[in-house]
Amino acid sequence: MTGQPALLLAPRLLAARNVVRRAPGRPLLVAVLTTVFWAGCFSAFVRVLGYFQRLPDFGPLLTQRLLGLLFLCFGAVLLVSNTVTALGTFYLADDVAPLLAAPVPARRLHHARFVETLLSSSWMVLVVMLPALAAYGVVHDAGATYYLGTVAVLVPFLVIPAALGVLVTTVLVFLFPARGVRDALLAGTPLVLGAGVLAVRLLDPERLARPSGLAGFAGFLADLGAPGSPWLPSTWAAEVLLPLLGSHGGDALFHLGLLASTATMLFLVSATLVEAVFLRAWTHAQTGRAEPAAAERLLTRWLAGLVRPLPRIPGLLLAKDAAVFLRDATQWSQLLLVGALVAIYVYNFAALPLDDDSPLAVAMRDLAALLNLGLGAFVTTAVAVRFVYPMPSLEGRAWWIVRTAPVALERIWWAKFWGAFLPLLAFASALVFATNALLVVTPAVTAVFLVSLVPLVAAEVSLGLWLGARHATLDTRNAAQIATSFGAIVYMLVSLCLIALVVAAESWPVAGLLGLARSGMPGGLDLTLRAVALGWVVSVPAFVVAWRRGLQAWSRL
Repeated sequence: MTGQPALLLAPRLLAARNVVRRAPGRPLLVAVLTTVFWAGCFSAFVRVLGYFQRLPDFGPLLTQRLLGLLFLCFGAVLLVSNTVTALGTFYLADDVAPLLAAPVPARRLHHARFVETLLSSSWMVLVVMLPALAAYGVVHDAGATYYLGTVAVLVPFLVIPAALGVLVTTVLVFLFPARGVRDALLAGTPLVLGAGVLAVRLLDPERLARPSGLAGFAGFLADLGAPGSPWLPSTWAAEVLLPLLGSHGGDALFHLGLLASTATMLFLVSATLVEAVFLRAWTHAQTGRAEPAAAERLLTRWLAGLVRPLPRIPGLLLAKDAAVFLRDATQWSQLLLVGALVAIYVYNFAALPLDDDSPLAVAMRDLAALLNLGLGAFVTTAVAVRFVYPMPSLEGRAWWIVRTAPVALERIWWAKFWGAFLPLLAFASALVFATNALLVVTPAVTAVFLVSLVPLVAAEVSLGLWLGARHATLDTRNAAQIATSFGAIVYMLVSLCLIALVVAAESWPVAGLLGLARSGMPGGLDLTLRAVALGWVVSVPAFVVAWRRGLQAWSRL
């Protein structure tokens, strides 16, 4: 019986091994990307912590409180992530039904699913957390004891939110239908995250760099010495590592004991609860979700009006995609977080100190204008990776129905393309137009950017449809999970390279247009045409290649 959890995890391990065998270069690329990201995070944390350490009097206090704040933020993210993930691994996974019919005790099933939930929810946090903790050790010249203590702290610190997530999920599923709980969690999580990010940005942190903001900053520093809440695992984790860094005295073993005992207790409680109610909770989770008749009629009428001007086949495909999008909380709920990020992006341009005509303000205005096309396209790519790249995978196992219909594959591809291209082009154009207006950019530069966005957005959509089909996972229904996969990372990197090429190609003529506008000289038509032509020369071939490769990839789905 002791080997059953490992046996239950074997299919996941064998699937990962098969992926490595089919694409041996993928692990190497993932390792390179992870190493580059770790190096960047490590370097940034070392610079920030080194700067804090050099500050007199309050610098060490600031680094201590920052460590507790990092653990607090990571713990909150882990709690939300584990709660959402446990819902899928414990109660909505397709392989739970045959496992219930097998001679597998519920406690052993809990152990296997607990490990799967913990690993699935924690790896992204560890990608950021490990270089941050390593930077603390380097800045404080810590010894090997600190790094061993870090490993000892991370294990129970990861187990605690995983156990809480399993407990919360089991209670919610036992009380409510699982799919309703999933939709509520998936809709509420981006809303909370988006509101939190927007609230932090609206605090206007750059005011602390102004002389008038120093009084408020001094008040903030007065509270730095206050310890965190003694009831939080984040405080215990920080209190284990800070004595090992030599920042202050304390009983590291006592707080490590608090972490380990709490993690063990919560793990055993979650195992006991799952063992007692798992079958009834899973049965309750299979309750279907009935849509209100009025809502269905309203959706039907809205979709019919939306596709009425379109040809029949593209209209039907668009109606299907729109209905799937609106019924799936994993997709439309992400609009809330995207909206918050877009609001922050536009607000950052409004907050730039560009009111005067000093040389610094002029240089910042020109630099922001030059980069605005690339930044707007990057934000559009971030939206596309959430909504365009998952399109092939979200066809799911029903793709054969569309594929066997008497409709040419090229028509299906173009229907997907236009359904994504037009909204994204409108989004990118509005974004660039609004930010250029805030920067008071000359109309010629704005016209160049708007015209250049047409082939650039078309290429981004084509790349998303191609790479989304090339790395499709038809057995995955979670759009957020698809958007963080290996193929999505490749799509983002390719799109960034394309955007960089377009910006580099247009930078010289656009800089000339900005110089003419600043000097008040007329003309600039030749520079405008040259900038547009250079942008199209880069984007159009990328679109054509992605279109042809995309049709081949879709034909192999």
